[in-house]
Amino acid sequence: MRGARLSVVDGKLAMPSAPGEYCGPVMGYSGDRPAVFFVAPNAGVGDVAHVCSPPHGFAEEADGTLTIYGSILNADNGAAPEYHGYLTRGEWVPA
Repeated sequence: MRGARLSVVDGKLAMPSAPGEYCGPVMGYSGDRPAVFFVAPNAGVGDVAHVCSPPHGFAEEADGTLTIYGSILNADNGAAPEYHGYLTRGEWVPA
């Protein structure tokens, strides 16, 4: 699934809401670590999760998309379905 990267404006994220949307990296939401917020491709509208660096790594690609290094495991917490996969050049790829 092709994701949609939302813009960070003045250091503030546009909170993702639709499956596949993501925003970041941004500071100030997870202590002193940059974070990327996302709605997994199999999640419902508004089921926002995030990953931080470390342990993940983030690379902004020349085309404006994002790659997150390390697999993303959004474990079932009762609010959203589990997702395990990758975001590579803005493309969500299941593990």
